[in-house]
Amino acid sequence: MGGNVTVRGALTRNLSLISGLILFAFAATHFLNHAAGLFNLEIMDVVQGWRLAVTRSSPGTIILATALVTHLIAALLKLLGRRTLRLPWWEVTQLVLGLSIPLLLLPHIIDTHVASAMFGVQDSYLYELARLWPGSALTQSVLLVIVWAHGCLGIHHWLKIRSWYRVVRPALVAIAIAVPVAALAGFIVSGRAVAALISDPAISDQVHRLTHWPGSFDGDKLSWLAWMSRTAFAGVLALIGAAIALRQLSALAAPKIAISYSGGPKVLSAFGPTLLEISRANGIAHASACGGRARCGTCRVRIEDGAASLAPPALAERLTLARVKAPDQARLACQIRPAAPLRVLRLVQSGDHVASIAAPTSDDAATQPLCLLYLRIRDIDAIARDRLAFDLLFILNEFYGAAGEKIDQNAGRVDKFAGDGLLAVFGQEHGVERGSRDALRAARAIDLALDRLNEKVAAEIGHPVQVSIGIHTGSFVVGRIGLGKTSVVSVVGLGVDTAQQLASLAQTTSSQLLLSSDAAKYAGVTHLGETQQVTLSSAGGETATVAAVGIMRGRDIEIAQIAELAGSAASEGDNLR
Repeated sequence: MGGNVTVRGALTRNLSLISGLILFAFAATHFLNHAAGLFNLEIMDVVQGWRLAVTRSSPGTIILATALVTHLIAALLKLLGRRTLRLPWWEVTQLVLGLSIPLLLLPHIIDTHVASAMFGVQDSYLYELARLWPGSALTQSVLLVIVWAHGCLGIHHWLKIRSWYRVVRPALVAIAIAVPVAALAGFIVSGRAVAALISDPAISDQVHRLTHWPGSFDGDKLSWLAWMSRTAFAGVLALIGAAIALRQLSALAAPKIAISYSGGPKVLSAFGPTLLEISRANGIAHASACGGRARCGTCRVRIEDGAASLAPPALAERLTLARVKAPDQARLACQIRPAAPLRVLRLVQSGDHVASIAAPTSDDAATQPLCLLYLRIRDIDAIARDRLAFDLLFILNEFYGAAGEKIDQNAGRVDKFAGDGLLAVFGQEHGVERGSRDALRAARAIDLALDRLNEKVAAEIGHPVQVSIGIHTGSFVVGRIGLGKTSVVSVVGLGVDTAQQLASLAQTTSSQLLLSSDAAKYAGVTHLGETQQVTLSSAGGETATVAAVGIMRGRDIEIAQIAELAGSAASEGDNLR
């Protein structure tokens, strides 16, 4: 049942996208036709003739009508299927704009296409402008802006997950501004010209004859159809609103299932909503760049308990998970509908912020041996110098995205960011020995991933991005720190900054990685690099000299070597227990 729902949902999204692109193309050519009014009415009519030769042809009419009906039905079905209306601002904006379009557009369609089909009206620009200007000019201008804004929002959030979009976005933004401005200007200029023209009663009578202007009886019928179409659509919206309200009331009395977020709260939810909808309904920050359309993969979670109760991923989810190289047990929150208790870990940090800060809670507090990996970008000041803020953030986000993916794939989690670096935690679930080896595997994968990152940014910044990595194993306090309804599990206590200091020291040596001797013993790699003495400082200003293993590059670590030496790690690391 769940798989079928997912397949139908994916089909609905694809039909909505395709039909939306068709309608946006029609709107763009229509608005450019408006812009021709900046020259004269004759040019507007010539361009309209070219355009109508396509859109009023039999294939064009069928395609356009099918796209309009499909897009409208898909939008209404999506609205009806929503289990929560707590949405990001851009989704709310697009939803409100989209639902307002039929209320404004239906009378215009009836006055033009329907009038032409029923009464033989020649709905040229002369006819349209004479009817619209000046009485309906404001309404028509608002409709133009709403249609264009709705379409641009949809296209932006469809393309923003594609790497090439950043390159062409400035040009697309300029076009997105220029088209409606030119269209409105053309509409105003030509509207005034026609209004001045038909102010002469003789010319007005001639325009009525040339365009087969509807008589009083036909005009009344057109007005009635416009009113009925608006009323019918408003009635559909009212029915959908009632259905949503009834479902919300039913959910209050329905059986509940428990959803636990690692590093976050535990909530109760009725059956039916997707995990993303559950997060939104409970005010839990959950990344979703595409708005829950199974395109971006940013809502992915790792199922830590309860995976067997979920329906297998459908094609759209499988393709997206494969594209982002998601780790095992990863699923898209926008696609799974929990039918039994789940425990999940959100794998992508959300950009949402919570205004209120709650007192820290200690129900998950524990002292646990862990392996910490600190990754920092070398020479961040040189990269940031003379660079726009947007470009710097793009580079950092590309870096964090590449590193975070490798950390996820090697059973780690990002604990915190610190401007030019991040701290990751390993071994929280599978023990410190495996965690230490996972950290080394992640370091190797990150180093290899830098090659692809540098293909994108090295030419722009003048040199490849280089990193330093510090890895340290120790006993740390792991506790949940609450931030309103959201909270994070974070490591605190003495020694947390050791990995960061090791990364800083690695930057001053020929090594890319510095491992504390304890981390090297647990990982079983004490003989893979040169042991050296390094000086670490404490918060109180005291210093201590400790042994560390330096490794030239992460890619120098062979996975087979980690596995072969892993057997000796456990026996040499008991002092940390």
